[in-house]
Amino acid sequence: MSANDRSCVLEVSVGEQRLLITGDVGTEVERRFLREVDLPVSVLVAGHHGSGTSSGVQFVRHTSPEHVVFSAGRGNPFHHPVHSVVRRFRQQGSCLWSTAHDGALRFRLNAAQPIHIETMRPVPGRRNQC
Repeated sequence: MSANDRSCVLEVSVGEQRLLITGDVGTEVERRFLREVDLPVSVLVAGHHGSGTSSGVQFVRHTSPEHVVFSAGRGNPFHHPVHSVVRRFRQQGSCLWSTAHDGALRFRLNAAQPIHIETMRPVPGRRNQC
């Protein structure tokens, strides 16, 4: 098991809304905890910055997140998030957010209201609502 596979995985629930942060775990570890994840997943922070080692097909289909956050720097040398992972989430119908483009993001979960999203770096011409 790699150091990445020992990452902290965090699930936060507010009513029926769920935030899931998988750290840098790879697809093998994702498959191990598929049955343990409470559904639906409202917000998922994509594993390992959206690299090809995380966010496997089974995991993406099973969690089917409403919103996905890619936490990666603009112009990073690893080219995160990778196109195949972005495409996987798009095909699932997830709303995609990136700290490289949107800056810091704030997701407010409230049991009685829809998720409220704020971006700290609004991009002209980009709708920040999905």
